Amino acid sequence: MNLLAGGALVAVGAGLFYFLVEQKPADVYDMPVSDAYSLLTKVDFGKRTEGEQAAQISYSSRGNGRDKVFWGISGSHTRRQCDIQLTPFEGDAARTHVAIACQGGGAGEGAAAGIAHNMVRNRMIERIDATLTGREYDVTRVGASSSRWPGDGVDGSLGTAAGKALEMNAEMNKMQREWEAEQRAANSPEARNQAEMDAFYASADSDYSDY
Repeated sequence: MNLLAGGALVAVGAGLFYFLVEQKPADVYDMPVSDAYSLLTKVDFGKRTEGEQAAQISYSSRGNGRDKVFWGISGSHTRRQCDIQLTPFEGDAARTHVAIACQGGGAGEGAAAGIAHNMVRNRMIERIDATLTGREYDVTRVGASSSRWPGDGVDGSLGTAAGKALEMNAEMNKMQREWEAEQRAANSPEARNQAEMDAFYASADSDYSDY
């Protein structure tokens, strides 16, 4: 029994050591920056889906020649760019830390801009992971890949989107009420009388200016 208990403790200790010490972060890859840069600049974005073809979506890749890669996404109603920064992880030239920041957006996203941003960034993370691990891009793994990476601070939750939609709707209703009030005021008897008086005096001034 003591031997069994001791073996179990050793196994648990080994497991803890692996998870706490040996397991590297998901955004760190076992290759130098130069290799990661080469792979990411030559990335194959694959065949476009029917939806991407309909939206005229195209992808591009370029780099600064050293440690930064730029992935562009453009279409009939969207334009984005994701900047991928590569640095040696903890000073180890054999490992590369990858950070990604995306900017831009699409027309009509409105309150859902945060959701759209995260969807694009998460797909790019899966593309990075597939490229640097030598496997095929798998859309079903997008959530699993991105969930292990640090976020970029953009809130893409449904709750936030719903809250922003309510705020935008309230603001539009307020602007509509103000416009309607201005129209009512402009069409009131007092406003019409004032407009007629202004026109009369303007005409009188114009007549007297001839003398």
